[in-house]
Amino acid sequence: MRFNAVALLGVLALAASTATAAVSSYVVGYGDTLSDIALQFYGDAEYWDEILAANTWLSSPEALQPGMQLILPDIAGAYRPSSSEVYTQTYVQAPTLLATAPILSRIRLEEAGFIGVDPVPAIARIVGVNVEEPADLANDDAYAGDLVEFDLGSAGGVTEGEIFRILSPGETVVNPETGSELGPVMRVAGICRVVGVTSSTSVALLEQSSQATRAGDLVEAYVPAVGIPVNNSPTADDISVWVVALQDSDAVDAYAFDVIYLNRGSESGLRSGDVFQAFKYGTTATGLEGDIVETADIPIAEVVILSVQRTTCSAIASLNRTSDLLVVGDRLHLSRRQAASATR
Repeated sequence: MRFNAVALLGVLALAASTATAAVSSYVVGYGDTLSDIALQFYGDAEYWDEILAANTWLSSPEALQPGMQLILPDIAGAYRPSSSEVYTQTYVQAPTLLATAPILSRIRLEEAGFIGVDPVPAIARIVGVNVEEPADLANDDAYAGDLVEFDLGSAGGVTEGEIFRILSPGETVVNPETGSELGPVMRVAGICRVVGVTSSTSVALLEQSSQATRAGDLVEAYVPAVGIPVNNSPTADDISVWVVALQDSDAVDAYAFDVIYLNRGSESGLRSGDVFQAFKYGTTATGLEGDIVETADIPIAEVVILSVQRTTCSAIASLNRTSDLLVVGDRLHLSRRQAASATR
């Protein structure tokens, strides 16, 4: 990741001012949790409930959203680091697969992307990247910590502090069953927060990057993702899907926790939380008596559906059982259905 001197100084100045103000309050950042904030300001993640109790308007830890201002209470015996010791970077928790519990952090869900089978509700387009740099030093790729500019400003209702998601249109994928086009892969380049507006444009700080943001990328309204419980049961439904693309456009196969895209969606009855399996298919062999026997289909991987469109869905490889990896063209079979009570 590249940081130029001007951007780095700006980010450090922002962190210092935030840390100073955080003696009594804190503005929630993208990806923050109460445990993160408690660890950052009290040195102990277990003080999250003290912060929750001090902010009576906050209904639950899950209700935390970027931009909220929290009261940081004085806690007897708690260590409070000085402003110079406070570091504002947040970390994504590793994905887990637990029954009846969300399987991913909100950040990972919001970065999953999708296949654009319907028109994408973009509201703007990136018109400049690394706009904080002199023209002779700027390059075409922007990452977390860089500034970007898009073609919607105060005249269009944009205000400082608003958060947006940036989409990067990719290759158009084809349904292997029909040969028809499904749509372009819409990969999430990052999440940005507006730091300045003019009448016709907005300048935003990239707070989270999944890949490079470039001029021409699309900007859409940010909507916090809802956790996906895994609370399902075996099914006899005979539904199969094919892997049509990978989130990483440079990869040739998918490991555990990689995102993939499949060629069926809500029109086939799929829901977030459904589980599919991939198999190494059996062949035939000659038995002891010279008879022909069929060898077993060996399960090699599981995937969990993250989001569903009409005719496609995004999924995450939640488990690799063998060294075989998922690739475009693999066929998967529905093994477990999301419980109706767990859908949202």
